[in-house]
Amino acid sequence: MGLESKSTHIYDSQEHMAEKLLARKVRQEGDRNAFEMLFRAYHSRLHGFAYTFVRQSETAEDIIQTIFLNIWADKENWNPPGTVREYLFAAVRNQSLNVLRHQKIVADSEEEIIRNFETMNSSDHLNEHIDYIKFNRQIQVGIEKLPTRCREIYLLNRRCGMTYTEISEYLGLSINTVNTQMGRALKSLRDHLSDFLPVFVAGISKLFL
Repeated sequence: MGLESKSTHIYDSQEHMAEKLLARKVRQEGDRNAFEMLFRAYHSRLHGFAYTFVRQSETAEDIIQTIFLNIWADKENWNPPGTVREYLFAAVRNQSLNVLRHQKIVADSEEEIIRNFETMNSSDHLNEHIDYIKFNRQIQVGIEKLPTRCREIYLLNRRCGMTYTEISEYLGLSINTVNTQMGRALKSLRDHLSDFLPVFVAGISKLFL
């Protein structure tokens, strides 16, 4: 091993140990200063990394904020198995891919809704005064009215594309609980949207429900 490589290895090892110490302070003592030191040390690099995926500065910033907020919220259990750097970059990558997957699902769903709307409208199935924008607003209203846990599980499944098993592991819930909450969410949304426009709901319910 050359002198430069050996020096780099020693530096990386020292940096790794220092970051592990900060992580331990966050986990065991709830040390806000240690947490902020990690945030400041990695913010710029993580933001640049996230940007390579999402190509939007604000979205990249949201990803970084979400990751660090989740770390702080569960700080008592935060114990990265490898280096802190590996953990953070892996988290950014996974969150960025989730955001991209979510954006694609929403975009595909909106296009399908519009196609269904145009087809049904041309067949005189809808009143000419009912439009997609109003209906989409009602979908969002129905989702917002869901109880917190129902809404979270519904969005993770329908908007983020997570399976029930993945949701169960992510939220620390049993599969049965996820099934039950999804059932409640779907029934609530069907009731809400059916009251608004039964015919339209029947045509596009497969996209959301």
